[in-house]
Amino acid sequence: MRSTGIEDNSVDIVISNCVINLSPYKEKVFEEICRVLKPGGELYFSDVFADRRIPEHLAIDPVLRGECIGGAMYSEDFRRIMERSGFVDFRYKSSRALDLLLVCGNTASMLSKTRFASAFKVIGDRLTHYGAFDGCGTPCEPDYTNDGSSCC
Repeated sequence: MRSTGIEDNSVDIVISNCVINLSPYKEKVFEEICRVLKPGGELYFSDVFADRRIPEHLAIDPVLRGECIGGAMYSEDFRRIMERSGFVDFRYKSSRALDLLLVCGNTASMLSKTRFASAFKVIGDRLTHYGAFDGCGTPCEPDYTNDGSSCC
C-alpha cells in the first residue's frame, strides 16, 4: 500500500473519524498507518465497534455498510489486528454504547417499513425533531410516490 507516496516513519499523528469501518481491508489500513507513523507517533480514531462479529450477510449489505453498522469491528478482533499491525501500546481513550440513537420521527417511520425494522426499537413520539434539516419538526407520513420530493 505504499502507493500513497507517504514515506515510512514520516507522520506525527493520524486522525480518523468513522471511516475505517467502511474498509473491507481493515488490517491493511492499520498496517499502513503503523508504517507511516514516526516512532512515538499517535493514531486517534473514532469508529463503531460491535460486541461480537457481524454476520457475513449483514457485513456485506451495502446499506448497512454505508451506515457504518455492517463494517463495525468486533472489539476483540480490533485488539488482535492492532497487535499484528505493530501497535504495541494502544489504549481506548473512551467508549460509549450506541444503544440510543436519536433520529427524526420521519426517519423512524421510514425505517419501520424496511427489512431492517425488526432490528430497531422505536421509542417516543414524532414531535421532537433530531434531524439535520430545519422545517422537519412537524410530523408527517413519508411520501413514497417517488416524485423526487420528500416530507422533510
